[in-house]
Order: sequence, then C-alpha cells, then structure tokens
Amino acid sequence: MRSFNLIRKRLLLLALALFGVLLGACNLQSQGTTLERLAVQFPTGTLTATIPPTTPLPTLTPSQTLKPPPTFEPPTATLSPSLTPSTTPTTQINIDISIPGLRGAESPTPSTTPGCEPREDWGLTYTVQPNDALARIAEQYGTYVSTLAEGNCLSDANVIQVGQVLRVPGDAPPVQGEYECAPFQLFTPANGTLAIEGEGDLTFNWRGPRAPRNLIRIHRPDGSVYERVIELRQNETIDLYEHLWQAGAYTWYVYPLDSNFVQQCLEGGPWTFTKSDSPTATPTPTETPEMDNNQSAQPTSPPSVIVVTATPAPSSTPEPVEETTEPPA
Repeated sequence: MRSFNLIRKRLLLLALALFGVLLGACNLQSQGTTLERLAVQFPTGTLTATIPPTTPLPTLTPSQTLKPPPTFEPPTATLSPSLTPSTTPTTQINIDISIPGLRGAESPTPSTTPGCEPREDWGLTYTVQPNDALARIAEQYGTYVSTLAEGNCLSDANVIQVGQVLRVPGDAPPVQGEYECAPFQLFTPANGTLAIEGEGDLTFNWRGPRAPRNLIRIHRPDGSVYERVIELRQNETIDLYEHLWQAGAYTWYVYPLDSNFVQQCLEGGPWTFTKSDSPTATPTPTETPEMDNNQSAQPTSPPSVIVVTATPAPSSTPEPVEETTEPPA
C-alpha cells in the first residue's frame, strides 16, 4: 500500500514537470514568432528581446496638493421682497331701485343720442316744469312718448330736466285751464302712522291737482283747527312744538284753490297720524341791559292797551294847617 502511494506521487510530479516543459516551449515559440515579425518590419535594426521584470513596481504614495487660499468677498445684499398690495373688495350698492309713485332728483344733464338732430318741422316748444313727465307732455300735445323722445333726440324717455326746452308738434299750444284735477297721492306722513315725535318739524308732502294754491287744514285732537295756505307747491313743513303741540290723533285735508281762493277740485283726505306729547318748555331768564340815567326805557314789545280812568284834579287852594305849640320844658 505504501509503495502504491509512492508511485502515485512520483507520477504526479512527473506530470507536473512535463506540463511545465510544455508551457515553457510554448512561451519560447510565441516569443520567436514576435521577433520574426519585428525583423520583417525593421530589417536594418537588431532586435533584442527584453524580458519584463518579475518584481512588482513600488506603489506610489499620493502627496497632498496645496490649494490656493480662499478669497473672502463681502456678501451680496439680498433685497427683501416688496409687499404686493392686495385688492380690498368693496361692497357695491345697487341704486337702480324703482318705487312706484316716488321720483328722485332730476338729472342735471339729460342724455341725448349722439349724431341726432331735433325735428325742425316742429315749430312749437315746451319748457319742462317741476313734476313734469314726458308722458304727460305727450298727452297734452296729442302725441306719443316715443315720438317726443325721437323728435328731441332723447336716449332715455324717463330723463328730462326742469327748464329744458323740448320741441313739440302742433300749430298752436293747447288751451290749458288754471288747474288740473289730478288724483291725490300721499307721500309723508304716511296715512295712519303712529311714529310722529312730540317735537321737531313735520313735512307734509303729496301729489294732486295742479292748482295755484293749496289749503292745508289740520284738525287737532281737542277739535281745534290749524290752517295754512301755500302757493305753487305741494309740500309744507310745520313746527310741531309751535302749532301741533297736543298729543293724540290728527286728521288733515288738502284743498286745491284757484287764484280767487275758490275750491275747484275735490279735496285730498282725510288722512290721519298720531303724535306723542311735546316736552314742556323751561323758561330761560332774560338779562335786562343797564341804562344810563339820561336814557329812557324803550319797550321791547308792542305795548298793550292801557285803560285810563279820569279822576278829579286836587284843589289848588291849600287847606289850613293847624299849628300846635308845645309848652316849654
């Protein structure tokens, strides 16, 4: 058994030796082939085979590379962002409100249609009066609102100005009476209201017959009557403390009158309102100015009627005087 192992080892060594010989022969053959190729390319030179060293080259140790010193520059100023203003929404109020029977202030400049020319064949003119409307003017002259608006280049038939001169159709102005019996329409105070204060002013405002004069007649709670005549208007402001001081329910009327103070149309009313009690006035002392001795007192108000009663004058003859003597002490 031992001899068998020895033989196997020797055979293995012999095989390794043969393998080494074959490997060396192959290397020599490859080197010779390389030398022959070089000799063919360079026929005039002598080539020598150089065997590369078998010892490894030393490892290079990296060295530290010096860097240039840093340069210090001042920092660049950064601008702060600007505040962008935000848009604040505003509340829009709609003023296009139409209340039946209530008209606002007239427009200062009536709008007209650009490039339009008024009717030249209309020889008559009409000056707009307070509380006028284009519908009433059209009815007065026997035409239509659209015809008047087109003939006067009005872009809006509801906008006319007091004092504005309009062209109207016809050969002669219509005959108008002194008054026009239109129906009454009450604005203030509201009929039947209970919210009238005890002091201040109260405005009576209405629309009715177009008369030269109007009589306002107010019945107080105690049955007495207060009256006032106004001219060429349909409103009046009355001082409550001075004329309507009583608390309670009031009833009032409006009578249209002509130039002769004669009623020609039906009166407006009766309308009512309830008023609270007026506060009691506190008298304030009045200072009396000082007067010189040479000045006479002047009355500050019209003198009242003085009743003078005649009395007999005293006799010019003096009565005798009794003399009394006292005895000496």
